[in-house]
Amino acid sequence: MSGAVHEVVGMRPGTMRRLIDRAEPGVTRFTAGPIEDHQLPLVVIRGVQDGPRVCVSAGVHGSEYCAIEAAQRLLAISSEIRGTLVVLPVVNTPAFRQRSVYTSPLDGKNLNRVFPGDPAGTQTERLAYWLVDEVLTHVDAYIDLHCGDLNEALEPFTLFREGNDKAEHLARVFGFSDVIASPATGMTISAAADAGVHAIIAEAGGGGRFEPQAIDSLVDGVHRVLLELEVIPHKVPPSPHYNPISVSRCVSVVAEICGLWSPTCSAGSFVEAHSELGSIRNFFGDKIASVTAPVTGKVMFNISSLAVNRGETVAGICFC
Repeated sequence: MSGAVHEVVGMRPGTMRRLIDRAEPGVTRFTAGPIEDHQLPLVVIRGVQDGPRVCVSAGVHGSEYCAIEAAQRLLAISSEIRGTLVVLPVVNTPAFRQRSVYTSPLDGKNLNRVFPGDPAGTQTERLAYWLVDEVLTHVDAYIDLHCGDLNEALEPFTLFREGNDKAEHLARVFGFSDVIASPATGMTISAAADAGVHAIIAEAGGGGRFEPQAIDSLVDGVHRVLLELEVIPHKVPPSPHYNPISVSRCVSVVAEICGLWSPTCSAGSFVEAHSELGSIRNFFGDKIASVTAPVTGKVMFNISSLAVNRGETVAGICFC
C-alpha cells in the first residue's frame, strides 16, 4: 500500500469529523472510544487527488463474519485513490467478542434498529448517535456490509431506502440480482439518507461460516461502486453472472412464540402466499405453531437454527 501510515487514538467529540476533513494523503488508523467498554477501529484512506468521501462499514451486527472479512480486505485498497475512503471494519466490537446474535451484550439492543440514536440513551443508542454525528453526516456515499447472522441462511441482496433514486442506482451497480426497496426506519441507511447521503446495505453469506465466494462478492461489489463513483481508477472484476436485476420489496415474518424452529423452506426458494414456512414445537416435541407466508415471493433469508424466540424474524420474503 502506498502512502504514509498514521496512527491516531482519540475520544473527544469532533475528532473523527476533523480526521475525515483534514486527513493527510495516505492511511490513517484511528481507534475511537465512542462509549464506555467499546473500542472502535476506523481506517481513513486519503488520496492525493480530491474526490468523493465514501464510508464502508461492517460488523454492525457483530457475528456477521463474511461482511467483516470483506471489510478487512478493503483495507488493502491503495491510497492512490480520488477522495477519501473511510472503513469501519468492525463497528460493534462488544457483540463481535461475545459472538452475540443481533444485539449488543452491553444493553441487549439491536444497533441496526435504533438509528439515528440518542446521545442520552443506552450504550447502543449512543453508539448509533456517534456514528451519525461523527461519520455518516460527513461523507457523500455509504455502503454498509452485512450477511446472515450466526443463526441465518441468506441469499445475496442489496437494500436501499425507497424513493432515493441515486441510492437505487448504487444498489444496482453493486451487482446482486435482488435489490430491495425498503422503508428502512431505524437502520444505518435511513440515518444516512436523512443526512442526504446515498446509502445501501449489501448482504451475502451467513450462518457463522467463512464463505470465500460470498466474501469475494461483497468485495467485488464495493469495488464496482467505488469505480462508479470514480474513487478508484483501476479495472475491477466484471459483474458476476446473476440473473437480470429486479427491484422488489421485502416483508419480515415474525415468530409469535418461543420454541424449536423447523423450517420447511430454504433461502432462495419461492413460496406461495399462505403456505407454511415452518413450524414451532415445544420441548416435548408438540407442534404449537405454524408460520405461514403472508405473500408470494422469494425467501431472502431465514433462521437456520433450532432455537427461536418470540418476536424474532424467522424469514424475509422478497415480493413485487
